[in-house]
Amino acid sequence: MARGMSRDVQIQLDALAQLSGLARQGSRELLDAGAKAGRELTIRRIGQGLALERSYIARHLRATSAVQKGDSWEARIQATRRGVLLTRFPYRQLRAANRSKSGTKRAGISGEIVRGRRYTQPRFFAIPKLRGSGATGIAVRTGKGRNAYKVLRGPSVSQAFQLHRTDLSDELQRELAQQYVQRVRAIYSATAGDDPELVFLE
Repeated sequence: MARGMSRDVQIQLDALAQLSGLARQGSRELLDAGAKAGRELTIRRIGQGLALERSYIARHLRATSAVQKGDSWEARIQATRRGVLLTRFPYRQLRAANRSKSGTKRAGISGEIVRGRRYTQPRFFAIPKLRGSGATGIAVRTGKGRNAYKVLRGPSVSQAFQLHRTDLSDELQRELAQQYVQRVRAIYSATAGDDPELVFLE
C-alpha cells in the first residue's frame, strides 16, 4: 500500500485494476453473448414476417465469435444472401378439370411468402429435381421450349435480416449496456466488498 493511502482508497484502486485487466475479456464475452442473443432474436423476428420454418431460418443465420479490430472488439451475425426457393414456403399445387380428357391438370400454385398474405398464380408450376440441388422448385414459363422456364425465389434470409437490422441493433445495444454495468458492479463488489461507505458507479 502506498504511504499515507487510506484502506478504502486502496480497495477502490484494486477493484479498478481488476476491472481494467478483465475489460477486454469481458467485452469479448459480452459480444459473443450478444451475437448469440441477436441471432435468436433475429430468427424470431424473421419468422414473424416470413412464412418460413424457424429451423430453416436458423440454418441460414450464423453468429461469429468476437474478434479484436484495433482497440475494439467486433462480433457479427451473418445471413445467407441467396434467395429462398418458393417451395420452402407453404404452397399448394392447384388442379383443374381437364377439358380434353378425363382427370385434372395443373392450374397454378397457391402459397404464402409473407405471413397472412396468400397468393394464387395460375402460371406457376412445381418442378421436381432441380439441377444442382435435386430440390423441388416453383417456376414460370418464359417461352415454348422444354427448358424455357425460370425458377422463382423469395426474399433471402439476408434481405429479411436487413429489414429488421436497425431495430434489432438498438435493442441489443440496450441489453448489452445493461449486462455490462451489471458485470462491472459484480466484479467491483467481489473485490471491494459490501462496505456501505464505498460508492461506485452510482
